[in-house]
Amino acid sequence: MLQGIRVLDLSRVIAGPYCAAMLGDLGADVIKLERPGRGDDLRALRGDGRMSASFAAVNRNKRGIAVDLQKPEGARVALDLARRADVVIENFLPGVAEKLGLGYAAVRAENPSVVYASVTGFGQIGPLARKPGYNTIAQGMSGLMALTGMPGDPPTRVGGSVSDVAASYMTFGMVNAALVHRFRTGLGQHVDVSLVGASLGLLPDPVAIYFDTGERPKRAGNRNLNLSPAEAFQAKDGFVNVVLLNAEQWGRFCQALGDPAMETDPRFADNPARLANHAAFKGRVEAILGTGSVTDWVTRLEAGGIAAGPIYEFHEVFEDPQVRHLGLRGGQGEDAHVPRPRLRHAAAHRSPRAAARPAHRRGARRARARARGDRSPRRGRRHRPRRAALAISLDAAARPHVYTQSKEYSRRPPSSDRTRRTPSCDCSGFPWPRCCWPDAP
Repeated sequence: MLQGIRVLDLSRVIAGPYCAAMLGDLGADVIKLERPGRGDDLRALRGDGRMSASFAAVNRNKRGIAVDLQKPEGARVALDLARRADVVIENFLPGVAEKLGLGYAAVRAENPSVVYASVTGFGQIGPLARKPGYNTIAQGMSGLMALTGMPGDPPTRVGGSVSDVAASYMTFGMVNAALVHRFRTGLGQHVDVSLVGASLGLLPDPVAIYFDTGERPKRAGNRNLNLSPAEAFQAKDGFVNVVLLNAEQWGRFCQALGDPAMETDPRFADNPARLANHAAFKGRVEAILGTGSVTDWVTRLEAGGIAAGPIYEFHEVFEDPQVRHLGLRGGQGEDAHVPRPRLRHAAAHRSPRAAARPAHRRGARRARARARGDRSPRRGRRHRPRRAALAISLDAAARPHVYTQSKEYSRRPPSSDRTRRTPSCDCSGFPWPRCCWPDAP
């Protein structure tokens, strides 16, 4: 989906690099720039300094180059790459990129249509903007840790790099939205994402409830304080998650447990009653579930139309048949891979003619002609095939080819100028080949 989109990844560790990796999952050509010798700090995490599993997981789909940005020649190489990039991702502290000559203003001056994403701990402005921020700090300051843990226990860190990955996904979505905006208008965007903001974005319902009631949320462990049952129950050999969302499911739940009397017991007959008598309700349910295995109870509950699932230890996740079916299972050695989203292309379910037609209407005839390989309906010329030269190459970085983009050519040249092509040009960029613009060198 993003073939032909060029991404320059100037970021380090997880939040920025993982966003760039996901863009690569969709076909973008990504170049990662690292410090000579040391490289990305993530290389040394549970690794030998050259490569680690964590580094490989968040830097798939990339080519790499070592550049010392502290030296003028290194900064020039990075800027040359940025000139050719559709997307630039960086996670320097605010002000550092500007000192290196790679800030948004400097890159935009050379490449006005660039989508420039800044990923930091606290954003580009504000009293904490220049403060370093990492996953654990963002979890603590966003409220994630305040909501996590058993009642009476201290705030607890959520497993994994949740705040980093939240920022990755937020940046990924905003970058793609900015690309759509650019294809429509020709104008780039500066995307500003913070770990704290992305982490707080994971909590829309607790935030809404807090401002609605004014009550501070409490740590509730593995249960939902507003719904019951919606929690983990202990069976003979593990734990089972069960969730009921409406009254119609309550009778089916009691039947699946083999306890029809509980359906009409006034202590448990509706959700408010179960919340008020939670300890007694949970004890009664666990006394029944304790007679069977997790697998047996999940099967029985699902057969009764009740949402239920096991709580896996991490090593058990990848043995689940659904995880295997979705291709999310990791491996070892040559079979090892990083779980990633599956993409089902709409073109696979359309006719060949419909699949060749782009969703946007602008230039539809020209795009269909290119897909068929026949002559252009506008100029009577055969379209040249898309070349691998669309990718950023290190050789190209060594041979600067500076182009400018004035507003009147932000999407495509006026019709009167379309025949003024560079004689040596053989590109086929989208939506219009940049080196074919009249103001190109």
